[in-house]
Amino acid sequence: MKKRTITISSREVEIDIIRSSRRTIALYVKPGGTLLVRAPWYVPVSVLMQFARQKTSWIERQINKLKDVKPVGEPTLTDNGSVIPFMGRQVTVRASGGTRSAALLNENNLLLTVAGDITPESITALTEAWYHLEAKKHFISRTAELAALHANLLPAPGPVNVRRMKRRWGTCHASGAIWLNRELIKKDPELIDYVIIHELCHLVHHNHGREYYALLGSIVPNFGELRKRLRY
Repeated sequence: MKKRTITISSREVEIDIIRSSRRTIALYVKPGGTLLVRAPWYVPVSVLMQFARQKTSWIERQINKLKDVKPVGEPTLTDNGSVIPFMGRQVTVRASGGTRSAALLNENNLLLTVAGDITPESITALTEAWYHLEAKKHFISRTAELAALHANLLPAPGPVNVRRMKRRWGTCHASGAIWLNRELIKKDPELIDYVIIHELCHLVHHNHGREYYALLGSIVPNFGELRKRLRY
């Protein structure tokens, strides 16, 4: 399929169109500079392109705001010898062949045993599975530890779950269940703790009002600094 683009300040911006049963047209600029157009099924492409051209000033402002923002959770291929982040440190991937796939962290080396051909794709798949398993183990245990540590202020959480999220580091459901972004396992332990406590505080206040931030600040006084660090 031919790529659709519009020209903004002498550069081309790629356009993705997603159709649904919605009734209105909406524009979003994704980190990386791609323009996403969400539109009803019945609106012709020519109309959508014209709508986008009328919004070039807004699109350019959004692209400039997002130029230094890295997309969350978008995987890249990992190869033998690649250096990857894990809990705030750099880990080198060392892959070798074997009869059964396995992953073992040995100091600052991630030792992968790959069953089958050793390719960037097979290494990436095994690395991604290892990330998910490590995130699940650490997040569940650490959430229980932090809830117990601050039991005078925070109630015990419900189930702790892990998944990839594009726009959030974590979320708390009214049922008490907490979901944490798997990509968080790449961050410093201090930042992981901050996100967990952020979600635990939502068990008390299901909003971002004054009382919520007072509770969060009583547990994590430097939460503003930590929140800034999470963006990079």
